[in-house]
Amino acid sequence: MPVFPHPVPAWFPQRGGPGSHRRFQGAPVFDVFIGLLHNTGMLALVAVAYGFLLPRLQGMTAQIVMGLVFGLGAMLSMLSPVALMPGIFADSRSAIIMLAGVFGGPVAAVISGGIAAAWRFNAGGMGVGPGLAGIGIAMALGVAAHAFVRTVSRTVRFRHIAVLALASPLVSLGALFLPWSIIRELWAESGFEVSLARMAGILFLGTIMLEHQRRIGAERRVRQLAYLDELSGLPNRRSFYSHLTREWNRWERYSENFVVVLVDIDRFKVVNDTYGHPTGDLVIQRLARVMLEESRGADLVARTGGEEFGLILPYTTSASGYLVAERIRARVEREVVIVDDHRISFTISLGVCADVGGYASMNKCLSGADRALYEAKNIGRNTVVIDTPSDTEADSAPRPVQRPVLVGTA
Repeated sequence: MPVFPHPVPAWFPQRGGPGSHRRFQGAPVFDVFIGLLHNTGMLALVAVAYGFLLPRLQGMTAQIVMGLVFGLGAMLSMLSPVALMPGIFADSRSAIIMLAGVFGGPVAAVISGGIAAAWRFNAGGMGVGPGLAGIGIAMALGVAAHAFVRTVSRTVRFRHIAVLALASPLVSLGALFLPWSIIRELWAESGFEVSLARMAGILFLGTIMLEHQRRIGAERRVRQLAYLDELSGLPNRRSFYSHLTREWNRWERYSENFVVVLVDIDRFKVVNDTYGHPTGDLVIQRLARVMLEESRGADLVARTGGEEFGLILPYTTSASGYLVAERIRARVEREVVIVDDHRISFTISLGVCADVGGYASMNKCLSGADRALYEAKNIGRNTVVIDTPSDTEADSAPRPVQRPVLVGTA
């Protein structure tokens, strides 16, 4: 809450006029504290805006928007200051800028501090120096707190807000630009109350923002559980079908081809019965990793069941889809899971749908991939089969790839 001396900027309400501010000199010191808390309390709107924007923005965009929001909050605080003595006022801008740095990062701190500095500089007067110095100190404290949080825990916690509040009196060093006689009088009459109110404001606003952060984090975890498989870390069956629906709609609208590949671990029950379910979990996790490494960023790899996986390849023909499936099959065949000195190998069977233009509906496209997978199992496993739809899909028959069949041994 920086201060500045005479002359009083024109945009401040003057004593005796509408909206004038009480002069606290000579009044009970508790009035100073209450007045500053009122100034900070009005900025709870900033915390509300933070809670609204946080789940909707990411990356650099989030930092920029947060900086603008916090900068607006700092401006609002300067429109409703508390008079400490004639021409000397205090407000909550420093608390807002520090919290901008902690929650929004360096970019948000610089933007919010820049807005506050521009507003203060435009106001003019002899207090420009102390005001700008206080804003700079607040920015530095916020950025330092953000760097500390990123290094230590990566998540803002209440103890970090408490430490920032304890460090906030350093903002008052900006008052060193004032004559020593004014500094001495300010500290004697209201220095403690100003520092205490600043700390209370940081704790108040910081706590609200922490609650928003925790709530949004919990909501994100719930959404992840709804669409992610916990064991493999891949999208689950619901996510797979949702993505498949979007791809089919895109095909109907733009005729952009895609391929569906269904994958099943060969003799997975034998692995579980022989080595136990924890080993089976390791096999699932290894297959998930291989499929991710052998697919493109635009592809969707999902776990659709116990030992069943699905792969959606956009902008791909069945011929290219086969190459991807064969690459995954060959890579898995070379993989070994080591558990208690046991070297466990496993294989997979894959069914690939033909170009989606040959299917009348999304369900029939998926059924085609499923028919191909079933045929791959029947002809010996550890192979890739491409479905071949005909004009009458009842007559369609899966087409196995002409290659030696290597039967999985796990």
